[in-house]
Amino acid sequence: MEIINHWMAYPDQAIMLNLGSCLMWNIWKVRNELVFNNNHVNVSTCIHKTLEDFRVFDLHHALNYCSGIPVTQNDIAVWELPPPSFVKINVDATYNDGKGAVATIALDDFGNHMGSGAICFDTFSSTVAEAKAYCFGIQLAKRLQLSRIIMEGDAYEIPKAVTRNTNEISWSLRSTVLSIRDRIKDFSEIRFAAILRDANSIAYDLVQYAISNFINRWWYHDEPLNCIMQRLTFSED
Repeated sequence: MEIINHWMAYPDQAIMLNLGSCLMWNIWKVRNELVFNNNHVNVSTCIHKTLEDFRVFDLHHALNYCSGIPVTQNDIAVWELPPPSFVKINVDATYNDGKGAVATIALDDFGNHMGSGAICFDTFSSTVAEAKAYCFGIQLAKRLQLSRIIMEGDAYEIPKAVTRNTNEISWSLRSTVLSIRDRIKDFSEIRFAAILRDANSIAYDLVQYAISNFINRWWYHDEPLNCIMQRLTFSED
């Protein structure tokens, strides 16, 4: 049943074939263990190893895909609406003495609030917190079941880490960046934009409120937090 659930979760034909190939390879290895070593491998172990192999392949596929994602820099100090059919995901992070917080907000091409979230945590650097902000933004997009998104933040080094060679990613960011890459393939189109802090004020206000009040929650559609209501009205203008 577990292998069927994974098969159904990846409807793309090429990916289904790769999952099937992983299964056949592990069945072949189980057969060899029995014939040559008289070692009986149970079905659950075979399935577990199949899924492990598939995840490695799937991540490799995501790494190759990410290398072609555009990363732009915008020097305009005001927030701009996304193009039609896109949703803009703004993210920001803050860090102070071992404590971090991240915030994200999703706005459609009319400037309407679709969802937002904030979370506080322990961390050891501001750069790690910034990486977690992008990961948190991806989580919001998946919760809203979005397909075409623009990720915006003022930490240019994070989207560059997502799209560059794996060997160039610092050890402190590796797990978070790989998690972002693994999730990116779930969107039909994604873009990254590095913006000035003044153009990211809506996410900045939310993350500052979050760390000051130790906020950990999501908001959806018609219930944004009061601290960003004025920014939302400005965005809609």
